[in-house]
Amino acid sequence: MIEAGLWAFLGQATLVVGAWIALAFDVPRKALGLVAGFGAGTLVAASAFELLVPAYHESDRAVIALALAAGALSFYGIDRLVARRAPAGEHGSVGIALGALLDGVPESVAIAISLIGGGAVSGPMVIAVLASNLPEGMASTPGFRRAGWPTRRIVALWLGIAAAGAVAAMIGRVALGDASGDVLGAINAFAAGTILTMIASVMLPTAFADGREEVGLLFVLGFALLGGLTTLGA
Repeated sequence: MIEAGLWAFLGQATLVVGAWIALAFDVPRKALGLVAGFGAGTLVAASAFELLVPAYHESDRAVIALALAAGALSFYGIDRLVARRAPAGEHGSVGIALGALLDGVPESVAIAISLIGGGAVSGPMVIAVLASNLPEGMASTPGFRRAGWPTRRIVALWLGIAAAGAVAAMIGRVALGDASGDVLGAINAFAAGTILTMIASVMLPTAFADGREEVGLLFVLGFALLGGLTTLGA
């Protein structure tokens, strides 16, 4: 159980590293937009190769479709509530942080699932989480800073999201030992639904606003690099 929590926290900790980079250095907005575009590409690859493909192999198609829709609707509904309450300058950052939380918990559970039965942790899944979370932390943190959030509050936010992933992994390691393929597949598909909706509605629009047309090139680069990493040895 502790091992699962530690691996999950390691994966989520790059959110904090990304936030630290954005806080410690005056990164130009165009560069942040390009980083966000790259991150969006890595997240799409992680959703496709590490979440949805295994889900389709393990579960019934109807279960996957319902879980994917549930993840998308969950992010959409909560993000709409955030949009009504958050100041306009904060919405993009809050939306990315919300996406990091909603997809980080199932991602961490997916890491824990790979340890069930005494197996080794899924290296590609950990790499996918590490590589995709760094740009999320970098891209959203400047928005919080511009909105007047103190450094301590920003760091506490990302640490809290990383800790939530670790707790979810430990619970998942214990609770899902005998879970069916449909349950495990549904968890993966729900995570993919939240990630893909966040990318389309929040992350890519924010990236394009800052990075302009070159964002498309970085998006494809991120997708290609993480897609290659996650399919090594497949």
